Amino acid sequence: MQIIQRTEKEQKKYERTKKMEELKRKWTLLKAKLLGGKISPDDSRTLQVHRDAQGNARDYYVSNPYLQDNSAFIAVNPIVEDYEKNRFVYRGIIQGADNAIGVIEANVPLSEIVASPDGNTKLQEMLSEQNATKIRDQYYKSIGEELGPLKGHMAHFAKPDFVLGTIQKGEKGQYTYNSQIAEDVEELLQQERESLKKQELMRDKDSVVIDAGGGLVVSEQECWMEQGKDIQFAGINSDALYYRYMPKAPIQTEDNKYVYIGKTQIGQATKINSKAGETIQFVSPDVYENVVLWTEGKNLVQYFINKKFDGLNFVLGETFTNFNIEKVEEGKEQQRYLGGITVDENGECQKVENIPETVKKAVESYLEKMKDEQEKSNIIKFPGNTER
Repeated sequence: MQIIQRTEKEQKKYERTKKMEELKRKWTLLKAKLLGGKISPDDSRTLQVHRDAQGNARDYYVSNPYLQDNSAFIAVNPIVEDYEKNRFVYRGIIQGADNAIGVIEANVPLSEIVASPDGNTKLQEMLSEQNATKIRDQYYKSIGEELGPLKGHMAHFAKPDFVLGTIQKGEKGQYTYNSQIAEDVEELLQQERESLKKQELMRDKDSVVIDAGGGLVVSEQECWMEQGKDIQFAGINSDALYYRYMPKAPIQTEDNKYVYIGKTQIGQATKINSKAGETIQFVSPDVYENVVLWTEGKNLVQYFINKKFDGLNFVLGETFTNFNIEKVEEGKEQQRYLGGITVDENGECQKVENIPETVKKAVESYLEKMKDEQEKSNIIKFPGNTER
C-alpha cells in the first residue's frame, strides 16, 4: 500500500492545527474542572464512548483526528456492574496494548469516569501505549505467559486476558489508578485460562477447520441423534468440542412449542500422558443440569429429520458451548434457559433468544412436580403395629 507523504507546507499546517486542538482540549478540561461541571459526551477532543458497527455504545476513544492515539478501550463489556456496592469491572480490547484484551476495575461506572475531567485524563493515561504495554507484559510474566503475539499473529488479541488495573474516584472527586485488581476478578481470569486449556485438551482435532490460537477456532459443526435409554442429541459445537444433550420427553405448550429440560455434556473424557510418560492426566467433560431448550412448531426429532441440513447444525453448535451455557443466569430452581429454535421465511433454522412465558410456565410446573416427587420419596414410612 502506497503511503502518501505530506508536503512541507501541509505538514506545518497539520502541526499548527494539532497544537490548536490540544489547546482547546486543555481549555475544555480546565473549564470543566474550575466550574465543577462534566465533559459533554459529544466532545471530540476527550475520551468518550462511541457506537460500534452494530450500533452499540461500547467503544471508548478520542474521535478528533488530530488528537487520536492508541489510548482506546474498544468492544467493552461489563463483567460486574454493582451500583449498590460501587463496583464495576469491564473487559475490552486495549489498543495501546497491541489489541490485547484487558480488564479494568473501578468504583464508579465508565460513564462517570469519562464525564469527569480528572477521570478522563487518568483513564487516558491508564490506556496509553506506554502504560498498557508495560502492564500487559508484567502481567504475562506473572502468569508464565510468553511475551509477544502468538505465532502467525500480528496483534495480541488471541493471547490471555490481562489485568490493566483499577481506577478509583476519591472522596474529593480526584482519580487515581494502579495495576492491581480484586482477588475474585483475578481468580475468574485464572479459571477462564484453565477452562481454555481444558477445552484445548478435549478438542476434536479432526473437526478444526482453522486454529487461530488462543482458543479461537473455526469448527466444522455437525449434529446427530444418539439412541440410549431415551433419544439424545449430540454433535460438534463451534469450539470443536463434542456435546450431548440428554433431555426428558418434551412438554408441548398451548401455543405449539416443545420444551426440553435435561442434562448437557460438553467435551469428552480425555486421557493425556505427560511428556516424561510417568503420569497420566484425566480431563473430565463439563456437565450442566436442567438445561432448557425449546422448539417452535415441531419437536426436536422432527427438526433433525427435516432441517438438519438447513442450519440446525450451526444453531445447535453455537448454543451448546461452555461460554453460552455459563453466561446464562441460573433461575431459582437452577434451570438454564438457552433459547429456542425456529424456522425463518427462507426455511433456515434460527436461534431465538427471548423466552416465551408459556415456556417458562412449562418449566416451572415441571420442576415443581419433580420437587414434590422428590419430597415424597424422602418420606420414611414406618410399618404399623400388627395385632396377634
